[in-house]
Amino acid sequence: MLDQLRAILRAPNLLGDMLPQAIKLDPTLDKAKIAVAMTRLDAIWDQLFPAEQARIVKLLVEKVIVSPNDLEVRLRANGIERLVLELRPEATNQPAEALA
Repeated sequence: MLDQLRAILRAPNLLGDMLPQAIKLDPTLDKAKIAVAMTRLDAIWDQLFPAEQARIVKLLVEKVIVSPNDLEVRLRANGIERLVLELRPEATNQPAEALA
């Protein structure tokens, strides 16, 4: 499932959809830096602690449906937005309840 999620996050169409939303949430973000970060997702992901990986997956994934021939990953509609909000510098100063 993680491989499928990584592929989804690297997809060019997701990046195109995500960029305007991320910049709207944080105008200081740079399109080029976001694009580079998303293409380097595997290297970044491998450096995260397993607990942080699990937290990010929970933010992004709504449901996983496993069938004998398929694996379907349904993403949360606001998952990327929530992740961007949590990664903003001022988010580290807010209590966790404020982000829910």
